[in-house]
Amino acid sequence: MEKHKRPGNEINFTKRYSLAFKKQVCEPVLNGQMSRRYAAKKYGLHRNTVASWCREFNMDKSPKNHSKNKEIKQLKDKIEELELIKDIQQDMLALLQKQTGTDELEKYLPEQLFKEIQKAAKRLK
Repeated sequence: MEKHKRPGNEINFTKRYSLAFKKQVCEPVLNGQMSRRYAAKKYGLHRNTVASWCREFNMDKSPKNHSKNKEIKQLKDKIEELELIKDIQQDMLALLQKQTGTDELEKYLPEQLFKEIQKAAKRLK
């Protein structure tokens, strides 16, 4: 916010700018298309004003990144959990196959999964 003095009055007041105007000033700066100094000169503002507006808009964008990072972490944790469940299930199927002594699993399971179960069975021996 820019401070101005009213003519004939020594009381300071703050000039208010619309959100649309602030965005118009900050978007090219945040996108790297112009410097803060150039934007301040172009729009008749102080460069600290432009810098503070840009910080505000940058902070508005950071929670989105934060939530994306949080979602990515949650998804990685879920993948890890599912891989553990898969390993346990494969071990159980390998034990079942070992106890029954049949190769019936090969008929019903995809080839890659059957190979992984065979590896699990070798580990259990």
